Amino acid sequence: MIRRVFSYTELIRLDDSRPLAPLGGLETSSSGLAKSTGYERPSQNLRKEDSRLANERAFSSLLAACISESIADALGNDVLSILVSKGLLDNAENPRELAGQLSSIFGNGSKVLERIIVKGLYQRLKIPFDSNLGFDYGNALEVARDAHILEMRRR
Repeated sequence: MIRRVFSYTELIRLDDSRPLAPLGGLETSSSGLAKSTGYERPSQNLRKEDSRLANERAFSSLLAACISESIADALGNDVLSILVSKGLLDNAENPRELAGQLSSIFGNGSKVLERIIVKGLYQRLKIPFDSNLGFDYGNALEVARDAHILEMRRR
């Protein structure tokens, strides 16, 4: 599975009209012509990869919005602005990185923020959230990512 981690700032500035970077490598045939490594069905492979990238981009955007809204709702817009200006939400999709950043600022309160973020994300994706169960931020994001991809495929 190919994943591209977008910084918070990139997601805000993300321009969907921008062409996607080419994926995979090229091989050269004996005649010197370039061919795709998956040349049997190149257009199908490219569409599949474009779809994966689009799904990852959509999930990253959704996650960034949920993180911003959750922090703003819990701590206020001023705190959110400070976190964004310091670049502390730039790696928001990386669960370990975000947990480390939040923990360095809020200590044990970061666990509460992680739960609030996941609860907001799950509500948007219509996933039931049981706060009584054990909680792991990284696993919770994987569940949300999988649910989001399934939802995108249904459309």
